[in-house]
Amino acid sequence: MNDWYDAEQRAEKAQELFAQRRWQECLTEIRAAIAINPYHSAWYFNLGLTLDELQRFEEAIEAYQAGLRIEPDDLEAMYRVGVDLTRLGRLEEAIADFESIQSLDASFEPCYCGRIIAYTEQGDHDKAEEMFYIARQYKEDCPHCYYNVAVSLSRRGLYDRAIYCWQKSLDMDESYPEVHRRIAEALREKGDLEQARSHYLQELRASPGDTSTLLELGSLLMQMRRIEEAGEKFRRAIEMAPEEAAVYYFQGRWLLFNGKLAAAREAFEEALRLDRHCSGAQMCLGEICLRSGDVIKARRHLRMEVRSSPQDPEILMRLSNLLLDCGQNRLAVACLDRLTKLRPADPTAWQNLAVAHFMAGRYDLGIAACQQALQHDAKQTTVMFNLALAYERQGDYTQATHWLRRAAALEPYDLAIHRLGLRLRILRGWRSIVQALRRVMFWKKD
Repeated sequence: MNDWYDAEQRAEKAQELFAQRRWQECLTEIRAAIAINPYHSAWYFNLGLTLDELQRFEEAIEAYQAGLRIEPDDLEAMYRVGVDLTRLGRLEEAIADFESIQSLDASFEPCYCGRIIAYTEQGDHDKAEEMFYIARQYKEDCPHCYYNVAVSLSRRGLYDRAIYCWQKSLDMDESYPEVHRRIAEALREKGDLEQARSHYLQELRASPGDTSTLLELGSLLMQMRRIEEAGEKFRRAIEMAPEEAAVYYFQGRWLLFNGKLAAAREAFEEALRLDRHCSGAQMCLGEICLRSGDVIKARRHLRMEVRSSPQDPEILMRLSNLLLDCGQNRLAVACLDRLTKLRPADPTAWQNLAVAHFMAGRYDLGIAACQQALQHDAKQTTVMFNLALAYERQGDYTQATHWLRRAAALEPYDLAIHRLGLRLRILRGWRSIVQALRRVMFWKKD
C-alpha cells in the first residue's frame, strides 16, 4: 500500500514540475511513478506530454501507445500519437491514426484539425482545406485549425489569407505560440519588412528566450540593411545559446557579408562541429573558397551541401547560383528543380531553373521552365528575352522574334533587347540569302 501511495506522490510531484517547465526532473518523477504502478494510463499520457516537450517524439509515441494498451479508446492519446507521427514525417501513418479516431467518434474535432497539417506536409492543400471546413462543423472557434490552415495557405503564397487566419488564432488565444513569428514570415515574403519586424518583436516579447525568432529578426535586419543591429542580434543569440549550431551559422553569414572571411570560416566550422548537418554551412564555406579563388575546394563544399538535401528555399536559390559560378550546371538544375517543387508559384525559381537548363545545353527544358515562369508572372521581360535567346540558338528566328517583340512592348528602351533584335534581323537576312543561293544552285544543276 505504501508503494502505491509513493507512486501517487511522485505523479503529483511530476505534475508540479511539468507546470514549472522542469522537463527532465518531471520525466524522472513520472517514470518512477510508472515503475511502481504500471497500470495507470493517465501517467503514460503525462509521460508522453513530457517527452513531447523534450522533442523526443519516438519515445513519446511509445508512451502514448503504452497507455492505449490499458485504455484503447483514449481519443486524446490517439490524437497525440497522430501529432507526433506528423512531426516525424510519417504522414500516411498519421492520417490513418486520425481516421481511426473519426471512426470511433466523428465529432472529435481534433482528428480533422490534425489532418490539416498532415495533408499540408504532403502538399495536398485541397484536402487540408476540406478538413478545415469539416472541423468547423463540430467546433466553430479552434485556434489550432486556423493556425494549421494558415500554414497551408502560406505554402501556396496566399499570404493575406494566411495572415487573416493566424490573426484569428490570436483573437481566440492571444498567447498562441509562434503566431506573430508566422505572420512576420508572411509579411516578409510580401515585402512588408517594417511590419514583419514589428511582429518579430512581439513574438520576442512573448518568448524572450526564443533564439530562432531572434535569428530570423537578425536576418530580416540584414535584408533591411540595418547591419549593425543585425550583428547585435546574432551576438545576443550566441550568448543565449552557445551550444546551438544555428547561432554560429547566422553569425558567419553576417561576417561573410562584412567581408571578414577568416572569422566567417571559423563560425561556419564551429556550426558544423556542433551539427555536421547544419543547413547552409557547407554552402557558405564553398562561397568563401570561391571568393578566395579556390574553385576545387569550393566545388567540394557545395557538393556536400547538395548531398545534405537542403529544403530552405533561400539556401537552394543561393546554392544554385554558386554552383553555376563553379560550372556545376547539372547540380544547379537539381537544386532549382527542388526549389520549384517547394515554391511552384515562384516565377524567379522557374526563371533561374530555365537559365540553369540553358547553361547545361538543355534548351527544350529551359524553354518549358520559362513558360512556367510566365504563367505566374506574364510581364517578366527577362524571361521573354531568355526565350528569344534560346530560340535563336535553336535557329527558330520566328519564335525568337515573337518573344523579343513581346519584351520590347514592355521595355521599349532596353538596349539589350534592341541589340538582340538587330542580330535577329541580320540572321534572318543571312538565312534568306543562303536559302536563295541554294535554290539558284539547284536550278543550275537542272
